[in-house]
Amino acid sequence: MQICMTRVRLIATRGLEWLSGALLFAMMALTFCDVVGRYIFNAPIFGAAEMIQFLLMGCVFGALGVASVRDSHIAVELISPALEARFPIGHRIFVGLFSLAGLVLVALQLTQIGLHSLTLGRVTVVLEWPIAAIALPSAALCFLAAVLMPLAGRAEP
Repeated sequence: MQICMTRVRLIATRGLEWLSGALLFAMMALTFCDVVGRYIFNAPIFGAAEMIQFLLMGCVFGALGVASVRDSHIAVELISPALEARFPIGHRIFVGLFSLAGLVLVALQLTQIGLHSLTLGRVTVVLEWPIAAIALPSAALCFLAAVLMPLAGRAEP
């Protein structure tokens, strides 16, 4: 069972790394082409800002799963070190449950926004792309991060 979970974790992490990397590369290429088109040819890419927003959201939520499985989120530690020194197991459980609850809450909100947008047929302003096309996949990636989170803190894949 442990080998199976390690393999699932490895496949999910690698997939999310590739997804995030591909989206980041696409965002970079689109930005480069837009800037070149805008300043050299006086012809920017129509809707580039909205496309970049979609790519950024996908990149962030794709990388969220990687950060969750590696337990490498950015943390502000004001009182945490003192609590961790006194209650190491309790601290880890509390932080894990609090983080898990946060991921699930964000995923549920994104799901609600996506389904509501789908029902109303809401679209973006410039390109008229459906809002649900980014909200629902982002919710799925956030749920995946929540599922992968219990595997955090183990050996790096």
